Amino acid sequence: MAMETPDLTPTKLADLSGISVPYASQILTGARMPSQPLAIHLYRTSGWKHSIIAILTDAQIVALEEMKPWVSKARRVAACG
Repeated sequence: MAMETPDLTPTKLADLSGISVPYASQILTGARMPSQPLAIHLYRTSGWKHSIIAILTDAQIVALEEMKPWVSKARRVAACG
């Protein structure tokens, strides 16, 4: 099931959010489901709300960000090494 993404391509989403183009494509087409922290990050960087956060208010999104912020894979790897 494809998500509604007016004017948002996998390349543009990847550039804005720092994820890979293939992963962005999978998210946009509905083949992969992002984690909630990633879905919020995508919203913050691109303005696009994935269906898993579409019904949340801005206040709810802020609260979720504070509880579990999104950390990029590169930052997780750097923290371990």
